[in-house]
Formats: sequence, C-alpha cells, structure tokens
Amino acid sequence: MIKHAVKKRAKWLGDSLAVMLCVVLLGATTAQIFAGQSPDEAIEEIAELAEAEWLDGNPGQALHILGPGLGTHPNAVRLQKLRADILATASRRHQEAVDAYDVILDAYPESLKVRWAKWSVLLRAGQQDQAIAEFQRVAQLDVNNPIVALRLAQELRKVDRLEESLEWYEKAVSMIPDMVGWRLALARAKLDVLDGRGARDEVEHVLRIVEPGSPEEAAAHGLREVIYGATKERGRRFEPILSPGGTAAERKAWSAIRADAWRLFDAGRYAEVEPIYRKLLALKPNDYAATHELGMTLLGLGRCDEAIKIFETMSGMDPSDEVYADAFFRIGRCLMKMEKWTEALAYFEILYDAALEFDEKTKEVPPKADLRVLNTKTIAMWLKRVKKHIPADAMPKQNPLLPVVDPDAPVPMTEEELYHKIATERLNPAQQIYTRASLMGRDADFSMFRYVIPANRVMRDDRPTGTHEFIPIEPHDTFPNTQEEIYLMFGLVTASYDEMPLSVECFLETPRSNANQIPLARDQVIMNMGDQTGYFIITRPESGWTPGLHRCGLYVGSELSAYTHSDEIRFRIIPETS
Repeated sequence: MIKHAVKKRAKWLGDSLAVMLCVVLLGATTAQIFAGQSPDEAIEEIAELAEAEWLDGNPGQALHILGPGLGTHPNAVRLQKLRADILATASRRHQEAVDAYDVILDAYPESLKVRWAKWSVLLRAGQQDQAIAEFQRVAQLDVNNPIVALRLAQELRKVDRLEESLEWYEKAVSMIPDMVGWRLALARAKLDVLDGRGARDEVEHVLRIVEPGSPEEAAAHGLREVIYGATKERGRRFEPILSPGGTAAERKAWSAIRADAWRLFDAGRYAEVEPIYRKLLALKPNDYAATHELGMTLLGLGRCDEAIKIFETMSGMDPSDEVYADAFFRIGRCLMKMEKWTEALAYFEILYDAALEFDEKTKEVPPKADLRVLNTKTIAMWLKRVKKHIPADAMPKQNPLLPVVDPDAPVPMTEEELYHKIATERLNPAQQIYTRASLMGRDADFSMFRYVIPANRVMRDDRPTGTHEFIPIEPHDTFPNTQEEIYLMFGLVTASYDEMPLSVECFLETPRSNANQIPLARDQVIMNMGDQTGYFIITRPESGWTPGLHRCGLYVGSELSAYTHSDEIRFRIIPETS
C-alpha cells in the first residue's frame, strides 16, 4: 500500500512539473515571438492569441497567455480588459473580475465599456446595491442617453428606492417629452410617493396629446382612475393604519374632543369647529371622517381652494366608498365655482362611470334601503352643466371606439332585448388589449426576469455540477446600424421547473404607437428544466436597422399577448461613425 502511494505521489509530482514546464515554455515562447515587435503590435497579437483560446472554451489557457504579456506590458488596457472579461466568464470568479475592472477604472474612470462590463458582473452576481451604484456612474457619464436614465429609474424601483427613482424618471422624460409610455411611468412613480396631484397632471397631459381611441389613451384612463381613487390602490408609500396610532395620551385627547367637534359641525358653527378638526387630524392624521368634515367645514366658510386640498388627502387614506364619492362630488362642485370647468369634468366623468357600474351590479340585487348611492341622473345633469362651459376645441377628445356618453339617452335595453339584438346582428371580433401598452402606467416592476442585458456576444459557462450559465460579452445598450446580431441575455428569478417557452418581439419605439406596425425582430427560446439563464438573438432586419430607440417586449409562453407580457428591455441604434 505504501509503495502504491509513493508511486501515485511521484506521478502527481511529475504531472505538476510538466504543467509548470509548459507554462514556463509558453511564457518564454510568447516573449520570444513578440520580442522583435513594437509594443502596440505585441499587445494586439497577445490579445488575439488569448482571445482565440478564450472563445475556444479554454479560459485557463487564455489567462496563462495573458500573464507574461501583462508582466511585460502592465499598463496595457487592452490586455487588462481582456483578462477582466475572461475572469467574468469563469465560474465563481466574479469578485476577481470586479477587482480587475476596478484597476482599469482607477486609471480611466470615464471608460463606459468597462463600467458596463463591471455592472453586468455585479448584476449577475446578485449584488443589487453595488450594481445600482455602478449604473448610476454610467448614467452620470452617458448623460445624453435617455434609456440609461429610464433603466436606472426602473432598477431603483425594484429595490423600493422610489424617491430616487422618480428623479431619474423625470430626467428620462425631460429628454423625450413626447414619449407617452414614459410619461405614464412617471405618473405612476409620482403616485407611489403619494404625489397625487403631480401624477394627475402627468396623466391629464397625456390625455391632451394622445389620439382618441389609441392604446395609450386607454392606459392613461386606467391610470387616471387609480390616481383619482376609483380603486383601492393608493401607491406603494401608502401605509394603512390597521390599529390605533399615537400614544395613549394622544388617543385619549382625540376621543375627548371628537364629540365636541361633531356637535359644532352639525350646528353649522364652522368658524369655531375648524381649529378643533385641525387638532383632531394632528392627533390622528388618518381619520378620514374628520378629514371629510374639515373639508365640508371649509366649504361652509367659502374657502374652496383649501377644501379641495383637504379632500384630495383622502386618496392616501382608506375611506368608505360613500364618503369618498361625496368628497369627489364636492371637489367637482368647488371646481365649478372656481370656473375650472375642464378639471371639474374629469371628476364628474369618473363619478358617472362609477354610477353606471353600480347600477349594473345592483340591477338584480337592489342595494340596502339606507345606503346612500350615486344617482346616475343627477350626475348626468351636472355633467351637462359643466360641458356647456367648455369650448368645443377644449373638450377632451372622445374615443371613437366607445359610445358617446349622453345624459339624455334612453333607458338601456333589457337583457332579453340585448340578446335579441346580438342574435340578429353580425358581430365583429372584439379588439384585443394592445400588447405594447399593457405595461404602461402599471406597477409592473417585478417579473420572472431578474435581469436582461443587451450585449454583442454571449458565452456559455459549463459548471462541474452539469448545469450551465450564459454570460454577456461586451454589454451595452447602444449599437451601430451595421450590427448583425444583438444578444438579449437574461436571468430568471428562479430556475425553470419544466420546459417553458419564452418569446421576444421588438419594435422601433416612437411617441405614438401604431397598432399596424410590423415588428423588426422576433425570437423564441425553450427553457429546459433547471435552466435559469438564456438569451434571445435579435437579428438585423433585411432592410437594415432604423436609427433610434427600440423596445423589446418579453413574454412568458409562445403566444404574444397582453396577458403573457412580462417585461421589457430597450436598446438604441446609432449610425456608425467612420
């Protein structure tokens, strides 16, 4: 047994010496080959030799080739960058790659290529905060690139840094003010930090510039309903109070004066009760009933401006439907008194839609006798009064695909009459939800895609466990119009549990979407069980790339629809400079 062990150790030492000798000979040979060349020529040939080995699947051999070259040319950025790239593709050597990129950035802090490469390594390694910090440096350098600002805003939202995200959304929109989808994302960002008025202004601006019946108009109307409080969504920063807040002394003080406030309010003594309500709200800011009564008090004092601001704060609370609808109506009436007819119209339209929906829901089951409900006829009358004061050219555009709201319209058909009409008429297929607008204005920052990185190339790293990982090479979001292929390398939140198709569809992104626009590229991959990374290939169109921004929608499944639309990624094409 001892003899066998000695032989085995001797064999191991012999193999080790052989490997070391090969490395020494390789270094000596490399130095001899490039000894008679200029430094630039030698650096380039060393890089080409190492890169050939690397791309042939021998990263260890490539690093051995680079060793003597970096010893001779320690400041050669070409060799330093190649070594860092090789380390980035080697299993479990992410930190070495980051350190190698940092060496280059210490000497050349404005190198965008190196910063993009470092960012992609940090992102793949799951170091989210460091990746965001690096991408912020990219954004500070590439100040005229709108999709960098937009992506940074999206990445900040993923880690709930909403206030910082809002700043970058504003920068992105300031670069392309007419990009409707981006402005709706900005409105959503403002809503999430509870800036309801700012969000409303952004959506109203969108509704003024979009075409009637366009997909963007439908997305804007949906977001407007959320902003105005037609749903239970209040924004991410909203914190519902599930138990009494404040100290015991504050709750005792609140309960001691609450009844006095109601008695004064009920008696119409508004000047006396106003300071009491303000003290109540200082003790319990989320008391929606006191907030509503303070708004009514200010109306009684003839201070419409202040009343509107008080009523609007209720969107950050959780009031009952009855109280919130009344607040909506009071705001509309205030705006009418202030002759802000267009703003008042938005409130009454939402109330009218809510009244119609309530009537439909309670058609067969009438509401309780003591429940206060929206009266469709009454709201229609107020709508008619408001519209009389709005010039035709200032009236919001009507969606031609939707029926015109007519307060004087006859009673809707009965269910039997409707069935008879459907049976006797030829019906056209309903228009599907427009795919490219399905994420506009939605809180859709979380999907099954953990990251998506555009790159020039992709490399596969086979691990000893039998799994593999795809790695982006030369990541960036800007490509010349001569680029033949763009790789969209992605990582999933969790490994695929079964065979699963994923699809991508790319369009030229313009301020106005066109439902008949032909996609520039499509691709589909099948994820096998256990796969967590993959890539799409976006091939150059036969007619060539169109310079500008390109948006790619990512879909879970082989069917491309609004229901399978999971995420999006953007890149831009620029003319190649000579």
